Amino acid sequence: MRAPLLAFRPARVVERLGPRSAACPLSSKDLLRAAAPLHLPLPLVRAPTPGVMRAALVAAKQARSVLGLGLPAGADPEAWFRRVIEAVDGLAALWPIFLAGEVVVEGAEPSSLEAARAAAWRLADAGLTHLAVDLSRLPAEARADALRVVAEAALERGLGLECQVEAGAALGVPGIFSDLADEDAQPDLVSLQCRAAAGPAAAQAQVKGLLDLCGRLSGTPVFRRGPVTPALLASLRGSPVAGCEDGGLVAAAALQGLDAEAEASLGEGERSRRETRAYLAALEFLEQLGAAGSAHPIVEALLRQAGERRP
Repeated sequence: MRAPLLAFRPARVVERLGPRSAACPLSSKDLLRAAAPLHLPLPLVRAPTPGVMRAALVAAKQARSVLGLGLPAGADPEAWFRRVIEAVDGLAALWPIFLAGEVVVEGAEPSSLEAARAAAWRLADAGLTHLAVDLSRLPAEARADALRVVAEAALERGLGLECQVEAGAALGVPGIFSDLADEDAQPDLVSLQCRAAAGPAAAQAQVKGLLDLCGRLSGTPVFRRGPVTPALLASLRGSPVAGCEDGGLVAAAALQGLDAEAEASLGEGERSRRETRAYLAALEFLEQLGAAGSAHPIVEALLRQAGERRP
């Protein structure tokens, strides 16, 4: 990868990195802008442990894919960021990645909104480059107002902003955009939380719903969250859907029922075997999604767009 890419790292990321680090966490806002005209998907892997981080990074380099790593729910974002950067510096310097964290808005009352706003700022301050705001627990009429409050950190830091709703609420998503018309709080990405597709027909039905939302949002990228299957990924491949989360697939291959603490106590040989299984799962996920080979064209598009914007 090209060293000029490091100039795109958000300022807070640079502050959090060591002086010699060539880790390249980028804002998903920038990656989405570069990937969209190329119809290349952004993959996101849930990464609860260093073993999963390493496996996913090696797979991304092997597949030559852009990669997102997701902070697990309830994890310490500062410690997680440090572990990611340690893995990246050892395995994937200069590689384009994004680091995603999620904030769940528990209610529409001021105390819940303030708690979500504070959680979002903590993620931004920790060095994450993508903020997902889960609005699924709110009534439809309260979602735009909540997003205005919680999006503050992403907007001020130039991070990617994701509006997340449950699949059954897809019809109400355009209303959020209508309520936010002519405001800076418009999300860069809308995601639907989907269940595992039980067979090819269910997978095709899910993708049809995602494509319908793509059409109704007039160009705003749509992302899929939730468990994946080979049939689902095959249906997504080549579609206008902007990306997909692995739904915990890679972590399951590494942990196989263990929690992160138990995994850390395993012997070196067993950890290595589990990490290999995670690598194979990550590589298959990237290839089935159609993300293989995406890194170079996305980086070139990003650099080209930056050159075109210079006076």
